[in-house]
Amino acid sequence: MMRLILIPVLVLIGAVFSNLSFAHKASDSFLYISSEQIRLDLAVQDMLRIDLIDVNGDGVVSWGELRATEPVFSDLLAKHIVLSHGGERCGLDIVLRGMSDHSDGPYTSWSLTSDCLSRAAVNLDYSLLFNIDPQHRALLLSNLSGEKQLSVLSPSNPSLVLGEDISPLSTAGVFLWQGVVHLLVGYDHMLFLLALLLPATRRKNLGTQAESLRRVFTDVALVVTMFTLAHSFTLIAASLGWFSLPSQPVEIAIAISISLAALMALMDVNARLQRGLAMGVGLIHGFGFAGVLSDLLAASPLKLLALASFNVGIELAQLALVIIVLPVLYRFSFLPLYQRRVFPLASILLIASGLYMAAQRI
Repeated sequence: MMRLILIPVLVLIGAVFSNLSFAHKASDSFLYISSEQIRLDLAVQDMLRIDLIDVNGDGVVSWGELRATEPVFSDLLAKHIVLSHGGERCGLDIVLRGMSDHSDGPYTSWSLTSDCLSRAAVNLDYSLLFNIDPQHRALLLSNLSGEKQLSVLSPSNPSLVLGEDISPLSTAGVFLWQGVVHLLVGYDHMLFLLALLLPATRRKNLGTQAESLRRVFTDVALVVTMFTLAHSFTLIAASLGWFSLPSQPVEIAIAISISLAALMALMDVNARLQRGLAMGVGLIHGFGFAGVLSDLLAASPLKLLALASFNVGIELAQLALVIIVLPVLYRFSFLPLYQRRVFPLASILLIASGLYMAAQRI
């Protein structure tokens, strides 16, 4: 029985530390497609992950260093971005055009031209960076059909037909699923939610009558609702371009919020303070969620649909996490081992995880 109790705890501990290296702002590229060209915005940081482009090692990537690596990256892009029509591969001319800025830093802008772009039903296959980072996404905006086509390419969905008439329902489905995935692979957001759940499983005296699971769930739902309302507000505002914050301070603050929430759980602060923390920190997390969409949606008439669907996906994943994890923690809360060992250990691990991620991001 004791082993059965410890297995999920050990899995949790292993997951926290094995996935810390992925707890960063998601890797994104941007594809803007017209009948004349494909403009690819690729993060300089992602180029550094692919190849050593900081030749002199001064920590700054210069325009000269980027131009020097243009042939290498042109060949790489040609392998991982493929246009085809009627089953035949199309030729691509790839040129480094300049630099652009997105919410998380400098990007290189590449021009990909092909005669195929003037044709109907051209297939695009994209696999850049998927072998390095499974969280990488290519956010795509196309106007080949006269209507804005908004989509996301990922390891599970690496291709699409350009100019294809995509229904609003299909667009909503794509972004709803991306919202789910973004929360599930965003380990910092998941760890913060776990830190919000921990206080509901703390029992000061094992001999006293425990609150029912329904009451515990209600208390947790109130805290999570505060978090949801707050991050939904800043997600919408930042994605629509009403206001924004630099990516790095936001990511550092999100990491620190994990440690703060876990520390409050360990110190057994009252529920009102926990709800206040959830709402205050939720505002910061919303900026983190918005980093995925804000650089793409401004130019699309489908932005409200995509944004709403993405937010619903986040909330569904969040709700599923609470429904699955809370009953398990509640059941364990009756055990002396949980109260004396597992609860403080989990809190300390979460505190350490948040501080470690914050240090990485600094």
